[in-house]
Amino acid sequence: MNYRIIRMIKELQYYSPLRRWFFPRYSFQFSPPQLMFLCQCIEQTKGIDGSISEIGCAAGQTTVFLNKYMDASQIEKNYYAIDTFSGFVGDDVDLEINERGKSRSSYTGFKVNSKKWFDFTMRQNRIVRVQSIEVDVNEYDLTRLAPLSLSLLDVDLYRPTKNALPELYEATRPGGMIVVDDCDEKSTRWDGSDQAYKEFVQQIDLPIDIVHGKLGVIRKPI
Repeated sequence: MNYRIIRMIKELQYYSPLRRWFFPRYSFQFSPPQLMFLCQCIEQTKGIDGSISEIGCAAGQTTVFLNKYMDASQIEKNYYAIDTFSGFVGDDVDLEINERGKSRSSYTGFKVNSKKWFDFTMRQNRIVRVQSIEVDVNEYDLTRLAPLSLSLLDVDLYRPTKNALPELYEATRPGGMIVVDDCDEKSTRWDGSDQAYKEFVQQIDLPIDIVHGKLGVIRKPI
């Protein structure tokens, strides 16, 4: 296409009331240091037999980033992306409200999503290793994914984090890792992840290890 036409289209986009959707934005839920740490985790566990799982993947921005890192580093493993693709589960939200004193309005996000859209995002970025699974993690046996070398658990709330961690740990190879997002006790919305993470590591007698402000790390002993 002629560059003058491209420039004219871009100029029209600039003057559109929707221009914020046309121009590049930082769309990750992780900071650059946090994304770098996740890449380091992939690197550190690349020699361990097992797949990678990302539980709570939303629209797939982080999925794309981590898989592009794997491409660049020539790391080839199965990659599972698990999500409801329709927002938070009612029982999980009810527990936050009724038992943890939260407001229902805090948990209305992530509803505008679709497995179909997620899968298209993977195809558009030429990523073929990702297998998406549309499911409530509370109702899914995560040990079916075994063996795992690395998992990113990003389900935000107490109940799904609490239910997922024992199964993920069982499925993880010795020397493998689990990273739990939103382990920040100062967060008024997502501190359920922090509580569930801390309870679990104390239960299995491992140290609390929270890096870059909110990433709870579990390293399974060899």
